[in-house]
Amino acid sequence: MTLRAVWAPDGASTAARTAGWDDLLTTGHADEAAPLLLNAELAARHHDGPTVAYWSDPAWQAALDTTPIVLTATTRELRIELPPVWRAELHLAWDGASLLISSDLRTLAWAVGARTPDPDGCAAFLTGERWTRSLLPSLYRGILTLQPGHAAVIRPDKTIRADATWAPHRDPAHASQPLETSTVQLRDRLDDLADRILTRHRRVACLFSGGLDSTLVAAALLRRAPERVVLLNVGSDLGTPAEEQLRARFLRQYGAVSEPVDLPAKPGLVAALRDVNAMTALPTGSPFTAAFEEIVAVAHTDFDCDAIATGDGGDEVFAERDELLIDLLARHPRALPTALGHHALRTQQRGLEALKRAHRTLRYLRGHAPAPDRTAGVLGTLLGGALADHVASAQARALYADRERWLQGWTWSALGSVRRAAAVPEWEPASTQAPGMAVLSPLVDAQIITPALALRRTALQPSVAGFQPKWLLRQAALAWLDPQIALHPKIGSADGTILQAVRTDEHGDLLDLLGSTTAQQIGLRLPPEAERPDHPLWHGEEWIRPAALAAWLDQPVPRPHQPSVPLSSPPAPPTMERPPLPAARHRRRAARRHVVALAALNVAHQLMPGTPIPPARMTAADPGLGETLTDLARRACAFPLVSGASQPMSQALAHFLRLRGRRATAVYGVQEGHPGARYWVETATVHVDVHGAETPLTPAPGVTGPHLSNSRPATRR
Repeated sequence: MTLRAVWAPDGASTAARTAGWDDLLTTGHADEAAPLLLNAELAARHHDGPTVAYWSDPAWQAALDTTPIVLTATTRELRIELPPVWRAELHLAWDGASLLISSDLRTLAWAVGARTPDPDGCAAFLTGERWTRSLLPSLYRGILTLQPGHAAVIRPDKTIRADATWAPHRDPAHASQPLETSTVQLRDRLDDLADRILTRHRRVACLFSGGLDSTLVAAALLRRAPERVVLLNVGSDLGTPAEEQLRARFLRQYGAVSEPVDLPAKPGLVAALRDVNAMTALPTGSPFTAAFEEIVAVAHTDFDCDAIATGDGGDEVFAERDELLIDLLARHPRALPTALGHHALRTQQRGLEALKRAHRTLRYLRGHAPAPDRTAGVLGTLLGGALADHVASAQARALYADRERWLQGWTWSALGSVRRAAAVPEWEPASTQAPGMAVLSPLVDAQIITPALALRRTALQPSVAGFQPKWLLRQAALAWLDPQIALHPKIGSADGTILQAVRTDEHGDLLDLLGSTTAQQIGLRLPPEAERPDHPLWHGEEWIRPAALAAWLDQPVPRPHQPSVPLSSPPAPPTMERPPLPAARHRRRAARRHVVALAALNVAHQLMPGTPIPPARMTAADPGLGETLTDLARRACAFPLVSGASQPMSQALAHFLRLRGRRATAVYGVQEGHPGARYWVETATVHVDVHGAETPLTPAPGVTGPHLSNSRPATRR
């Protein structure tokens, strides 16, 4: 269902006819002189003064405490209020003295004759930082987009004032709650949201990879109504052994079954990007677009599901990032060293480098320094000169808007979490075979995010030996999941395998898409060196967003909005009470003298002459030893000269273990999906990686190079 409305102080009927929206004139509340004309599906109240209308899409997230879009119109002004539901964007375009409004950008673009891509709107999309700016250019010239969680007041002289209405930073608990309080709130709200989803939908599919995020969502649904939940995982031998083991453990715990969905040989990812973006409201794409299209179709046709739930947003909202360092530096400097060591080890850099970046950003936020430089990274390879300038301008405006919110009381890490959560619909599942399927991502619901924003920032630093990323989410999961699932290290997915297939089988199709006339109109440029499949650009995911944008805009005419899958209202299922599982016991932390010793060994291995490093063998990981050594390495990285790079840290750890009488050596191999060598520690029978590799580590006899132990301070491996 698409919202369409026309507002004009002198009567909206003329603009409705011009736009081809004659059906608005046949609604029961239509009036030739009315300032606001609406869809027949909208509920509207007419008073002596304003006309008030309410609208929401059944395919939206079944959110807690969700208010619909509200339009309040008089002849003097129109007020639009959007809830913080990340699909609830509205698009606005002037047609003479009348304002046309639609929830579907293509529908509005067709009505006003907009065909030319807007470089500022495309740049804002490519940066992925749109939410902070309440009103910004859309993907088409002449159309503006109002972001969720904001309100706009529009006047006949075409002035628009937009402000944020969702303001969690004004809550007294913002960034001050203890971990225990936020944990209980998060779990309770996720449980309530599962109830809301199952009340609104007849049968719900759940994308289930075996990772923490999808497993937690699956548990919330299964506890409520296991007979109406269908678990689906990607087949075709995609995924990792760790994911398979975690799935099996969870299925045993809940007595459930997961149905693997094998992928068809054709079409591939590039073809799926073209197909899906012909029917989505905004550009959509991820490495799993082809897999998602098949899974959504299977859920709808084979299992009669009218909604699909995902674990999307877990990393975006709950993962601790270097934004946290800025919050700690500004408000809790005593807690900084521990967090600094954690981030230095994760990014394989010296803690001093991360500290310098955090200090530069903080000086900008306080108005004491210019904005820090931001580069387009690998994405810059695809940007033509003019588009690169627009992207840099969009990044600068987004950074300034973030700074204004930070000055109002937001924490810097909370802003990052919300900004990424708002972008989650850009890679959620979609299928041309089930275009009206409701896609639900509970972990980005505004009420689920709130406990994460309210959490005291010092609670996000590694305080125990068993600390894992997304600590708040893991603590909430301990009541529903076996600790060996809830606290299992992040193990990644099949991204690398899929991207390798694109490089091998679809590279020509990808070049055709990114070199198309539409891509050139946007401002994308393929340099000659990028035509090689082995170019670094194609080893990561950065190209997917520009490809999705080109595929979305490369449509000759807008397609009619597809109706949503009919919803039913089954009775609320009974709650399945399960006794909470005991919390995991944390290992004792290493003595401070061991931390100092490892720091000294790390510096020594950065300076000592090179010695050969042997290749890795096929060994199993040791989670217990890994927890201990990871905690030790994090704390050592808090020292300024200690490097978190995998080579010197692995050698220092191996040296440390040998000094303590244990056989150990640093070895080299590769991390799936990443070019170049990677280093870790092997003992007689097991291996340990303290850097949190998100995809499998494997021996790499084909990797060439001296593999010597000296690593200069600037080296990052």
